Amino acid sequence: MSLNFETLVQAAIKHKASDIHILTDSTPFLRINGSLVRVDGVICEREEVEQIVAQIVPTRIAHLLESNRGVDFSYQYRNMERFRCVAFYEKERLGLAMRCIPMKIPTLDELDMPEVLKSIARIHRGMVLLTGITGSGKSTTLAAMINHLNNLEARRVITIEDPVEYIYMPAKCVISQREVGDDIPDFATGLRQALRMDPDVILIGEMRDLETIRVAIKAAETGHLLLSTLHTTGAVHTIQRIIGHYPDAEHDLVREQLSLNLKASITQRLVKKADGSGRMAAQEIMVVTDVIAKLIRENRIPDIFPIIRSREAGMQTFDQALADLVRAKKITFEEGKKFCEDFYAYRRFIRGVQSSGDKGAILSAG
Repeated sequence: MSLNFETLVQAAIKHKASDIHILTDSTPFLRINGSLVRVDGVICEREEVEQIVAQIVPTRIAHLLESNRGVDFSYQYRNMERFRCVAFYEKERLGLAMRCIPMKIPTLDELDMPEVLKSIARIHRGMVLLTGITGSGKSTTLAAMINHLNNLEARRVITIEDPVEYIYMPAKCVISQREVGDDIPDFATGLRQALRMDPDVILIGEMRDLETIRVAIKAAETGHLLLSTLHTTGAVHTIQRIIGHYPDAEHDLVREQLSLNLKASITQRLVKKADGSGRMAAQEIMVVTDVIAKLIRENRIPDIFPIIRSREAGMQTFDQALADLVRAKKITFEEGKKFCEDFYAYRRFIRGVQSSGDKGAILSAG
């Protein structure tokens, strides 16, 4: 059977897929609840894939597909769903990867997020970072945080994205969404321009390079709330990654800047719900207290982790977050075990037992 693009998109929406994968001379796949599911009985012929790509790639960037052998863009299917897309060549054949983005931005409550995220979303100045691997739901969490603010406070919000994903409907906020490659040439340029647009809140889709990081920290220093993402695996790694972008001679300065301006780091992973209805985020949350700011400034960054584990100010480690979800029967013990960082600590947290150490082989495995 030949590929019907509309039918495939509608199936993805119906089954709440997170991604669509179309490869030439292959069956298409949907990612549902984190697992790839083959769409049987359909083969993506070369001409069909080429027609689909030609139909949905914006005219203004179509030439980049040939020159760069791949291009990122956004696509909206009627008023039902948006997609973050990558059209690419592999073995001289076209392929298409589409990340599904619902038109309705979910609330923090609908995402079952910890209450502390509501207060983090309403911080007035400084830097808040969402981190995690690709596909861990960072954009969705950021969108929910901005929408939470949008419904509560009158602030000027500017987003710089590549491409624009969730579409915000202004409520109390005045919101401008700017797309790299269309409205602005790159993140750093867009960020510099945003600083002259009377912003209260600036969202950068991703801090990809040193220039963008420098301008982002400047934005936080000058009294704005700066939200962004990084591909890091935890709060300690996030701080180390930012510092590592700078020349050695500047490390003392950037630690000082981070100690004063970093307000929170949230790292998340998606885990399957116990009832099979989808996935939810398990999050490590670091709120930069005076103690953590001092540790950053003094280059004692590994010492931050025990402070996170103390659960002060709404903080939590991954293992604590997973244990909470197991205790609340939102995920299974086995699902949490797949994602925990220290199995013995994870098991202790489920039992409600505190320990001064993390690497907990002090307990028997029984």
